[in-house]
Amino acid sequence: MQRNTGLGGIITIFPGNRAMKLHISADRRKKRILMLVLLVLAVIGYVLVDQDASLYHTTIVKITSIETQHTETQQAVVSGEENYYVQSITGQILNGERKGATVSLSNQYTDSNVRDERYRVGDSLLVELGKDGTSGKILEQKRDTLVYLLAAALLLGMIAVADLSGLLAICSLMVNIVLLTIALYCYLDGWNIMALTAVMILLFSVLSLLIGNGWNRCSMLAIVVTLLSLAATAGIYLVVRAVTPALQYQMLEYAVVPDDLSSLFFCEIMIGGLGAVMDVAISLISTADELLEQNPHISYAELKQSIHAVSDDIMGTMVNVLFFTYICGGLPEMLLMLRNNLTISFVWEYVLSFELVRFLVGSIGLVLAVPVSQLVLRVWMKRQEAANG
Repeated sequence: MQRNTGLGGIITIFPGNRAMKLHISADRRKKRILMLVLLVLAVIGYVLVDQDASLYHTTIVKITSIETQHTETQQAVVSGEENYYVQSITGQILNGERKGATVSLSNQYTDSNVRDERYRVGDSLLVELGKDGTSGKILEQKRDTLVYLLAAALLLGMIAVADLSGLLAICSLMVNIVLLTIALYCYLDGWNIMALTAVMILLFSVLSLLIGNGWNRCSMLAIVVTLLSLAATAGIYLVVRAVTPALQYQMLEYAVVPDDLSSLFFCEIMIGGLGAVMDVAISLISTADELLEQNPHISYAELKQSIHAVSDDIMGTMVNVLFFTYICGGLPEMLLMLRNNLTISFVWEYVLSFELVRFLVGSIGLVLAVPVSQLVLRVWMKRQEAANG
C-alpha cells in the first residue's frame, strides 16, 4: 500500500511491518507501566523498611546529635599510631516501652575504622539499654534500609534489562538463599559437611538452571556438564592435596571451631567454583543448542569447533573474574598485616595462599568445563543418532 505525503513523495507501507511496529510499541508501553508500578512499590517498601523499628525486639535509637572529641596524644604523633576519637551521642528511642525517650551513648573510633565505626546524625543504632534506661551499649548499626535499597536496585535493574529472564534470575537467587540457610541450620544440627555440600551442589545446579532456562535439552545438558566438571575438579584437588604439604588451616578467617578445617575449606572452594563453572557450561551448551536448532544435521566436528571458538572468547574473562573475586578478597587483611610490619612471605603463606588456591581450583573447573561439554555433546549426539536409526 502507498500513501502520498503531500510533499511530492510517496511512502510505501507494508502491513506486516506496521503490525510488528505496533506490537513492539505496545510491549514497550506495558514494560514502562510495569517498571513504574515496580518503582512505586519499591518506594513504598523503602518507607516501610525505614519505619520498621517496632518489629525489632532490640532497642533502636536514632541519633539526634553528636559531640566528637579528638583524643590524640603526643605518643601517637611521634610513633605514627592511629588517632582516637570519642563521640558523645544523644538519640531518641524508636521502639519498646521507652519509645520517644532520650538516651545518651558513647562511641570510640579510630582513623582506619578497622574494628570500630564512626556514626553520624540520622543513623539508627541497635542498643542494649542500661538499667537506668537513659544510657546503653551500642551493639551495631541498623542496616536493613541499605540492604533493601541495594536489593531493590538489583531487582529493578534486572527486570529492566532482561525482562522475564531477569525475574527468573531473581527467583533463582531467592531459592538458593533459602537452600543455603537450610543447609547452615542442618550443619549446626550435626550433619556431615561433605555429604551436605554434595547435596547442595546438586540442588544449586539443578534448580538454578531449571528456573532460569526451563525444562529443556539445554538445561539438562548444562546440568550434566556442571556436575561432571565439578566432580573432576574435586578429584584433581583431592589428589594434589594428598601429595602436597597441608595449608595452614588454622589461619582461616574466623576458624574457631574444632571441626576438620581441611574439609570445610574443600567444601568452600567447591561451592565457590560452582557459579563460574555453571556460567561456562550454560554458555557453551546454549551455543551448541542454538546451532542444533538452526541445523539439526550439523556434524559433531562443526559443533566442537563452534564450542571451542566460544570458549576462547569467554575463558580469559572468566578467569580474570575469579582472580579479582578471590585474590582481591584478601587485600584488606594483607594491607593490615603489612602495616603491622609482617613480611610479604608471611602474608602469602598465611593469608593469600587460601585465596590463591580458591582461584586456581575455580580456574581448573572453568577449563575442564570445555572438554566436558564437548564430551557430553558427543555422547548425546551419538545416542540421538542411534535412536533415529
